[in-house]
Amino acid sequence: MIDIDLTHPEVVVLRPEGALTEDDFAALAKAIDTQINETDIVPNLVIRVDRLPHWDSLGALSRHFHFVKTHGKIVRKVAIVGDSPLLALAPEIADHFVAARIRHFPAAKFEDARAWARAEKDDPGRFEEIGGLPRDVVALRAIGVITADDYRETLVPLIEARLQDHEKLKCLIVLDGAFATYTGGAAWEDAKLGFRHWDAFSRVALVSDIGWIVKATRLFAPIMPCAVRTFPLAELDAAKDWIKR
Repeated sequence: MIDIDLTHPEVVVLRPEGALTEDDFAALAKAIDTQINETDIVPNLVIRVDRLPHWDSLGALSRHFHFVKTHGKIVRKVAIVGDSPLLALAPEIADHFVAARIRHFPAAKFEDARAWARAEKDDPGRFEEIGGLPRDVVALRAIGVITADDYRETLVPLIEARLQDHEKLKCLIVLDGAFATYTGGAAWEDAKLGFRHWDAFSRVALVSDIGWIVKATRLFAPIMPCAVRTFPLAELDAAKDWIKR
């Protein structure tokens, strides 16, 4: 089944569960088309996925593709909300098939996803520099949805400017409650930055309570050419002390 919340005309919230049928997608298309005809507004979509659903037949799969083909041309933004690692791949795959801008948000950031879907612009995020640390420390707090542009326009120029004055840098990144998500483009820019400045850092500290990001950081820490540590948000001061050493 697909639970459909039409409370706000600008954003339709969908919650698919279990086996999805042809009738589910027919009802979804009818609900959204009726909403468009009654309000003269094409809503953006927020898809809340607590558990990965599945199609009950090839007919349901076909009806799903038909819905994406017809409505993917007019819907501007789609937020996918859920903690399954597979959902993080959805924007990168869907970008090849639909015109809508698609973003993935963790389950705890449902309200951020809805705010993003209602916002006019795509990128309400940014890197905010943290002061009070030595000049060889690049210290940043990530806010909102971090995209490739935030890397290209803020982080990369900041690092390259600091490398003009320092042979080695240290990096402190804070992901707290103001952080929503990274886009696929941001992840790619992060990877390129890592390869380009592979040996430019002597220490990296991540301060966050986001479980999957902390686990991923610890997983890759042993292959990094510098010291890497993670700290919970409650230990931000300890992270600052460690990064200054």
